[in-house]
Amino acid sequence: MKTFDHNNIQRFESMLADIAGECRDNPETRAELDADPRAFFAERGVDVPDGTEVRVADDTADAVHLVMPPNPNNAISDDTLTGVAGGSGGPQTSTVSTIISTLSTIAEAS
Repeated sequence: MKTFDHNNIQRFESMLADIAGECRDNPETRAELDADPRAFFAERGVDVPDGTEVRVADDTADAVHLVMPPNPNNAISDDTLTGVAGGSGGPQTSTVSTIISTLSTIAEAS
């Protein structure tokens, strides 16, 4: 079973585009998605992890939804950002270590 993983943006967008087309072409399929998104994805071999919310919204003439991908910088704690920005961090070598650690964290998250 594949995991519902927004970190792999291209696969995620492709999967959602396929599902949108499927729902557009078949109102019964759309009703299944609306009724229980987790079950809908599970039936298609995609696991939605606990704690991940799935929202279904329709664009209309009066409302358009812009979906932004997750920001990898959200993985950086406020303390780390303060240290990198030269806030209350220790000596300069500590700041350099923090930057390297932060960049490693971002690379692992992508």
